[in-house]
Amino acid sequence: MARTKGVPDDSPWHALRGIAQDRREGVAEEVAARIQRLILARELPDGARLPSERDLAALVSTSRPTVSQAIRILVVKGLVESRRGSGAYVRLRPETTLATSMNLMLDVDPDSVDQLAELRLALETAGIVRAVERATPDELAEGEVALDRLASSAGDTASWMSADTYFHSTLIGASHNAYLTSMFASVHGALIDYEYRAWIDGGTVPSWLEADQAAALTAVHEPILRAVRTRDVELAVYAVRHHHEVMARHLALRK
Repeated sequence: MARTKGVPDDSPWHALRGIAQDRREGVAEEVAARIQRLILARELPDGARLPSERDLAALVSTSRPTVSQAIRILVVKGLVESRRGSGAYVRLRPETTLATSMNLMLDVDPDSVDQLAELRLALETAGIVRAVERATPDELAEGEVALDRLASSAGDTASWMSADTYFHSTLIGASHNAYLTSMFASVHGALIDYEYRAWIDGGTVPSWLEADQAAALTAVHEPILRAVRTRDVELAVYAVRHHHEVMARHLALRK
């Protein structure tokens, strides 16, 4: 039996053992599906750190690249958060089911992606305007942490997806409207899944997301945080719209 010294004997992760035995195809998808079931069954709490890729590979008798692909699948689904230099963590949110429904709608009608992007812009604009009015000092401090994490994630597509979601969700959460926050998270999750799917599946990093673009990427996001910090509604509306337009140009490269 392969050594998994980083996984305690009583850990629910041992349910993954043997997935890859006598199989050659679809292992990453099966690993992702098994982890997803563990998460949705609440056997893994929100914020739980996943075992290292080495330990997961030993558990399922497969390679680290296969495990890495499984984790990327879960990042795209919004069930796992990738933190560069730290690992992967469970990210269970109540909006998961709604995001799944939107993913299905996009699969049925890919041309509707622009409508979903329009909805995300409307929700983010409303949320940031409310955050301008309601954000607490602690929430502003968390926004600063999120912005720093965003910059350090440049060069890693999966980590960037998680950091980008963390940044926007942190500021929308400062609206103190749980329904708006949940709706935004659902729309954002479904949209980022669709937008980044090809890069995630291919394990590639687009040119605009390379490590040397960190400053440019930060410059697109920082005005949103500054608007909330300075309580400037006009800047908030402009900054969210500008971010939407710049990212739309970047994401057009996937086509």
